[in-house]
Amino acid sequence: MTRRSKSARRAQSGTWVAILRSLRLHQWSKNALVFVPLLLGGLLLEVDAWSYALLGFLVLCLAASATYVVNDIHDAKRDRRHWSKHARPIASGELSRREAYLLAVALFVATFAIGMIIGPEETAAIALYIVVALSYTFYWKRVPIADIFVIAGLFTFRIWLGILILDVRISPWLLVFSMFVFLSLSAAKRHTELQRWKARGPASGRGYVREDVPLLLALGVAAMLGAVLINIEYLLVDAFPRAVYSNTNWLWTIPPILFLFLGRIWLLSQRGQLLDDPVTFALRDRVSLGLGCAMAAGFLAALFGP
Repeated sequence: MTRRSKSARRAQSGTWVAILRSLRLHQWSKNALVFVPLLLGGLLLEVDAWSYALLGFLVLCLAASATYVVNDIHDAKRDRRHWSKHARPIASGELSRREAYLLAVALFVATFAIGMIIGPEETAAIALYIVVALSYTFYWKRVPIADIFVIAGLFTFRIWLGILILDVRISPWLLVFSMFVFLSLSAAKRHTELQRWKARGPASGRGYVREDVPLLLALGVAAMLGAVLINIEYLLVDAFPRAVYSNTNWLWTIPPILFLFLGRIWLLSQRGQLLDDPVTFALRDRVSLGLGCAMAAGFLAALFGP
């Protein structure tokens, strides 16, 4: 094998690695929210429901990755000056702008192709998700307060899409609860970024200034407490009267665990020990995973327990 062919193979391999990194596969875990209506709607044993939910998960992953690529193309110059984002494939030059545009187009085409398999209404919903996500890239991320609201809305959209795909009855309280949870987590993300900007230099590309740190702390903690209260209201008004659960008493384990999880996120953010993305941090943090398992155990005990 010649040196030229070896170098060509290395370059090709490097391109594929850069493409995979641009997809942000670790962020796909967020799209698991599409399965929430499957669990709360009593469809755990329905094979057809699982197949449609899996298609919804796949189409969300492709759509999200497409918008990530567009975001990285748009923010490439700014990312090169960021303490962590400078290593992204487009910002670092591992993936050319031409390759990135082709990748985004391919992802959008695959998204709508799979979306049409699910149905026209679901495809329209995915199109709406893409429009809102792109509007965040080009505008909303630079508007203080509104930016975290849009992020929370995109998270909640994933649950709503699951409801639409499965055609299941879910209480509106769930969507309100989701908004408050992700408002708190989104505020924690911005709070952490501002904490780091305060330590490492001026903020860029956002509408916040260093003095906004206390405001974000107040908004995030308020949203956290709102989420806990709404969760209790949801249990009392909607969950307990339903015949889905075998023993609703186990549902009372969820509010205190939620408080402990979100409270710890804010404790670490205030101390400057949180990563940029609280969701990614929670998926790697043993304490957060343990609290998540405890919450899941409480829910399953309520669903199937004596």
